[in-house]
Amino acid sequence: MIAGLRQVVGPDASRRLTRALGVVAAAAVLEAGCLALVVPLMVDLFADRFPRAWWWAGLFVVVGGIALALERWAIRAQRSVTTEVVATLHHRVGDHVMTLPLGWFTPAQQDSLNRLLNDATQSLAVMLNAIVTLNVRAVATAGTLWVVIAVVDLPTALVVAVAAGVLVVIYRVATHLNRQGNTARVAATQEIGAQVLEFAQKQAVLRAHGRLGEAGTDLRAALHQVRRASSSYFRGAIIGVTAFSVGTALLVSAVLCTAWWRLQDGAISVAVAISLVVLATLIVDAVAALGRTGSVIWAAEQTVHEIGEILQTPPLAEPGQSARIADAGVEFCDVRFGYEADVPVVDGVSFRIPSGGVCAVVGPSGTGKTTLVRLAARFWDVDAGRILLGGADVRELRTVDLMRHVAVVFQDSYLFDGTIRDNVTMGKPDAAPADIDRVATLARLDEIVERLPAGWDTQVGDRGTALSGGERQRVSIARALLKDAPVVLLDEATSALDPENESAVREALGHLGEGRTRLIIAHRLQTVRAADQIVFLDGSGGPVSVGTHDDLMDGNIRYAHFWKEMR
Repeated sequence: MIAGLRQVVGPDASRRLTRALGVVAAAAVLEAGCLALVVPLMVDLFADRFPRAWWWAGLFVVVGGIALALERWAIRAQRSVTTEVVATLHHRVGDHVMTLPLGWFTPAQQDSLNRLLNDATQSLAVMLNAIVTLNVRAVATAGTLWVVIAVVDLPTALVVAVAAGVLVVIYRVATHLNRQGNTARVAATQEIGAQVLEFAQKQAVLRAHGRLGEAGTDLRAALHQVRRASSSYFRGAIIGVTAFSVGTALLVSAVLCTAWWRLQDGAISVAVAISLVVLATLIVDAVAALGRTGSVIWAAEQTVHEIGEILQTPPLAEPGQSARIADAGVEFCDVRFGYEADVPVVDGVSFRIPSGGVCAVVGPSGTGKTTLVRLAARFWDVDAGRILLGGADVRELRTVDLMRHVAVVFQDSYLFDGTIRDNVTMGKPDAAPADIDRVATLARLDEIVERLPAGWDTQVGDRGTALSGGERQRVSIARALLKDAPVVLLDEATSALDPENESAVREALGHLGEGRTRLIIAHRLQTVRAADQIVFLDGSGGPVSVGTHDDLMDGNIRYAHFWKEMR
């Protein structure tokens, strides 16, 4: 697992962790050396050499105190390093995720990322501070005590080595069973989480149509799957723990028999025989700690593996320096893109919007309108073709330079958990108060701010849930106005808003488009008619139709039919 951590946190953090664990191991070796003093102490006590016994007892206390002090210092240092490791992990994942295409952020990936950066990394910290430290101490202690036994009586040491080898085999088999069961259990748990969420989300529709009897079918199936997977996991765990317990009992029995045999032959004394049994028991106790923590170690390894997969996801390639942007024109050149291989959403799309022009994107649902607009902001890279901004391929622009020229407003406005002011000034945190007031007036946000008791300092809540849909949209438009980008990518959906908010948002969108190049997913007839050109996506998979409204009405039967449906 340490090797896996080295790959995800980097060599510096892993070296500090290795050094800290090395000190923990050194403390364990010193502690085992202290326990080794039991042998001469027992020999002198049985031989009535009390002065020497007192000397060994004093040395035992001194070495034990040093070992205890070193162990405490090592654990504190290791905990400090663990905090650094987890912080480094968070930073590396966060920095890398910021470079990934937005196409990576599927609901499953978002859930996995949230789990890894919260619960999983905290569990990893606990595991490094407790479990790994325990195991390092166990291995160091067991190894040192075996060396002591080998020095005292080699045959007994060989018996311990063979018994320990059997325990290692049992441990590996038990770990394998646990891994198989835990993999199925994790998959089933993720499935039940998705089913519970879906079950809650569709309650309104199911109740409205009287289909509650069928509501829990998938949920019950997922519960059965979780039950089966959990049963398999616990069966494997019970088998592993039982086998390991039997193995440790056999190890102690083997040492007892060997010590008795060596004692009967006169090869060792009673004191040495007792000492060997005590040392072997301590080895068993150390090895048992490994058996108890095997499944926890594997779960941490799985977490590290999942984080490694995220860090290995290729980021969007960025040039060292952005190409020159001549103007605010946007051009699609034979663009092809699909979310899955060989399944294009848009194919052969070509059109050009001159600087300051207005292009409306229309078509039935599922034809790729939103995809087309988001490709212009390089939320994904195209599979084929090019998208140009001011004559420069968007792939030849640094993200910061591209987004400086582009403002995006979509139907599902996302607000960050903070104040209204924080959300409006997100793209321009140093904006002057006069500029903030101006865009608030243009976006009709000022009337919302004046109505709220806390005004600009009103908390919008997670994802903006404290505001209505229309209020969130006004905040989003004010944010785009303040950014003052020359290119606006816009989903002007207002169908879900009440009349008051719809009117306000329409007025705000008009201000947002003034003097800017606009690529709009059009939902209103007025917007379609007013556009300089229209891109019609009919879902056929072939090249799109481009032209003015009149041109398309005259030359495209599918567009004419779509227009009639819109009306």
